[in-house]
Amino acid sequence: MQLDGTSSSSQPVKPSNVTPLFRRERVRLHDGQTTSKALERRWNHRLQLLLKAEIALQRANRLRAFSLTLIVLAALTLGFSLYTAPVVLPWVFIAEVSIIGLGCIMLPACLWFSKECRGHRDQLSRKFYQSNHEVEYQDDALVLINRSTYTAVTKVLFTDI
Repeated sequence: MQLDGTSSSSQPVKPSNVTPLFRRERVRLHDGQTTSKALERRWNHRLQLLLKAEIALQRANRLRAFSLTLIVLAALTLGFSLYTAPVVLPWVFIAEVSIIGLGCIMLPACLWFSKECRGHRDQLSRKFYQSNHEVEYQDDALVLINRSTYTAVTKVLFTDI
C-alpha cells in the first residue's frame, strides 16, 4: 500500500475502445449485446439514412444545375435580343432581367444547400468507414461490406425508400 491508498503494483489500464497497435479509438456502431436481427435492423436503418442523404445531395445538385442553366439561358437570350434588335419589348426585357436576378439570388442558396447535403452524406459515410465497413453502390441496392472479411453484412434496395 502506498500513502494515497493505492496498491504499489499499478498496471496500466487499457481502455476498451483503443486499438493496441495504432492507439486510436475504435468507433463501434453497435454494442456487443444485441441480437443479430436487431443488429441487421440497425444496419438497415443506417444504410437507409445514407441513401436518403445521397438522394438529397442529388436533388441539391440538380437544383444548382437548374439555377445555373436558368442564369446562362436568360443572359444569352437577353444578349442576343439586344444584339439583333436594339429595341426590345419592355415585358421581354423585364422578364429576362428578373429571371437573371432570381437565378443570381437562388444560386448561393443552392450552393449552400448542396454543400450541407454533401457534408451530411460524408459524415454518415465516414462513420461506416471508421467502423471498418464500406458501402458499395450496386445497380439496385446499397450493400454494406465488412472490410476485415469482405463479406456482405446487409443490403438495402433503392425501392425500399
